[in-house]
Amino acid sequence: MDKRFYVRKEESMKARDVDLLSYLEAKGETFVKEGKYYRHTEHDSLLIKGNMYAWNSRNETGYGAISFAQMYYGMSFPQAVLDINKGNYKERSHEQPSVSTSKEPFRYPKELEVKDTSKAKDYLMRERHIDPRLVHWLFQKDLIAQDKRNNVVFKWREQGGKGKVIGADRQGTMKMKNKRGSFKQVLPNDNPHTGFSVDVGKPTSIHFFESPIDLLSYWSIQEKQLQNTRLISMNGLKPKTVAQSYLAAQREGLPIKELILAVDYDQGGKEFIDKMTQIVNADLIKGDLPSVGKDWNDALKKGVKAKPFFKNFSPSRNKLNEQERSMNG
Repeated sequence: MDKRFYVRKEESMKARDVDLLSYLEAKGETFVKEGKYYRHTEHDSLLIKGNMYAWNSRNETGYGAISFAQMYYGMSFPQAVLDINKGNYKERSHEQPSVSTSKEPFRYPKELEVKDTSKAKDYLMRERHIDPRLVHWLFQKDLIAQDKRNNVVFKWREQGGKGKVIGADRQGTMKMKNKRGSFKQVLPNDNPHTGFSVDVGKPTSIHFFESPIDLLSYWSIQEKQLQNTRLISMNGLKPKTVAQSYLAAQREGLPIKELILAVDYDQGGKEFIDKMTQIVNADLIKGDLPSVGKDWNDALKKGVKAKPFFKNFSPSRNKLNEQERSMNG
């Protein structure tokens, strides 16, 4: 056997004691804390709790860094052990950590912002095709910013973009080396079931999206048709975000009559709509899936290339004509 692929028992035992989250963050994976769990920022159904993991959309569960490296990175057992032992990671905790009552409240890192917004604007307008008027308005209202690493920062403000900053997520403007897609991160905060939010007029409905980019794409498509609604990014498919956002709007005294789930056109999106009709008053829930493309940014890009876009589009249209979709796709 090649010595490079042989590991001694003590080596494997050392790797088994490595803290899973510590190992993954060192490899560039990013997570947001939600109660007792950590949720992957790119794969929202991938959860870490202690040294256990569950990737619900793929029906994968397991324990420890070795098992995870084999599942996620496709390593063999010896390769995983050697890779884990290369780093100096903390060991897994054998006891449940106590809850600290002196936890620091969320503080938005304003010092990381830069005055030059050219990279963020170029990314949003040229690569993502977001309406330039919308992009300039968002910067003017201090709802988005550019940081020192040229990321677009989406600020989570209370009351549909008018209140204080209670969280933020960052979107990279360049593709990461040896990674699929660009950098994404939700800054750890005390409000995991909220997200980037903007009010259009006085809300009588709430639109929910899987990401800030999808939110802005949908808004760009709708233009003046989108009125009197609150737009919220869930950063995935999160029932608690829908429920808590509805309750928060009620506390504000807003007469919310519709909860519109503008999610991706995929199995996860359709199942999410079905699930929410069972959790929330079914009369409130409406689905709104893109009639072209896999998500709203994909739909926006296709529309930009082939105007006019959605000539007869209606935001309350729930069921799609499959024949029309196949013709437009």
